[in-house]
Amino acid sequence: MNQQRVAIIGATLWGNRGAEAMLVTTIGEIRQRQPNTIFTVYSYFPEADRRILRDPDIRIFSARPSVLVLSHFVFSLLCWLTGLIGLRFPQALLPESVDNLRQCDVLLDINGISFADGREKFLPFNIMMIWPAMLLKVPVVKLSQAMGPFNHPLNRISARLFLKRCRFVYARGEITAAHLREINFDPGRYTIAADIAFLYKPEYSLTSENDETVSRLTARMDQINHENGVVVGLVVSSVVYAKSQKKKQDYVGHLLRLMVNLGQAYHFIILPNATRQKMDTPRNNDIFVINAMRQRADNEFPKEILDKIEWVDFDINTSSSRTILTRCDLVITSRFHGMISGLTLGVPTAVIGWSHKYSEVMSQFGLDELVVDFSRPDLAQQVITQMIHETTTIRHSLVTNLPQVLVSSRKQFDELADLLPRTSSQIATDSQ
Repeated sequence: MNQQRVAIIGATLWGNRGAEAMLVTTIGEIRQRQPNTIFTVYSYFPEADRRILRDPDIRIFSARPSVLVLSHFVFSLLCWLTGLIGLRFPQALLPESVDNLRQCDVLLDINGISFADGREKFLPFNIMMIWPAMLLKVPVVKLSQAMGPFNHPLNRISARLFLKRCRFVYARGEITAAHLREINFDPGRYTIAADIAFLYKPEYSLTSENDETVSRLTARMDQINHENGVVVGLVVSSVVYAKSQKKKQDYVGHLLRLMVNLGQAYHFIILPNATRQKMDTPRNNDIFVINAMRQRADNEFPKEILDKIEWVDFDINTSSSRTILTRCDLVITSRFHGMISGLTLGVPTAVIGWSHKYSEVMSQFGLDELVVDFSRPDLAQQVITQMIHETTTIRHSLVTNLPQVLVSSRKQFDELADLLPRTSSQIATDSQ
């Protein structure tokens, strides 16, 4: 009996935990509908992902740029060329990862953001993640993600060439949908769907990391909650840190001043949403930013403030992150999926971000006024003060709007079966 084979690209388990949330949720949601599905994940951290993966039935191959170009693209092109003369490229000559992709019923691209102006350096990667599958005639579906704008000529041309060759595209919000309309994207081949991670459930988790340390931390938070302390979860971002560096702005200093300005009535927990523990690099590693904050806080803050700060400077997965955030009274985040977690858990959330991807999601809750660009630290203080004064109204808005957001996210998985060619086993079942 044939089984549905699904390939997933654009996310990892280790590193970016927003990507992890999307990856494990995609697998979990499909398994609910098709329990026997065979999954292959193409990851740019394949060794690390294999090391922490707890599910032996999921295969992980490399999606590093060099592998995508020198292996996936080259051999997929050879398959396409031989197909032009009516031949099938021999399986024995294909790298295992390419042969595996060729056998899949679909490639799901779950990038958080792709084909966006200002990110031209990522365009080759965006293209190489999906072009080999297209050459192999494997349908490509882009699940909920931000795309556009497409004003830069190179990005516009690339989007027209490759997005339009996808079987279907799910725009994460109305802003992305508007960008797609601007390049005359076929309205029958895209729709809006809320972010995948809104559907995350703890049972979808595929890893276990630093659980004992997290348990000790949550016990401390429970004690603070029991004593009626107000806890602010502050989710930092190495991406915003890097963007601030380019603008010669002090992101770390802005966050520390924000904490001081809120006053000693608050407890803080500083946590990452992209973790590469034991790596001294800021790239895709919020722990680097947390360490920089902690070093300066130790030098600048009095003991009474330091005693009210908890630092998460180690690897945590989405399950642990949400376990922590559910104990917070407020969330201030520069990470997109820190925002998704806060909204899903019903915690009033403010965003210090950099892209339209934040506001198009917050607008679904009527809270886009709580999004501020990182380059406006003065405005950030005003926005957070507004959130504090309006917590009751915000909580009501979260409770009211979340059900329809969940429906929007869920529909991409409900519709997925209709976008794919049916396997022989499915046809046999339908005929019974």
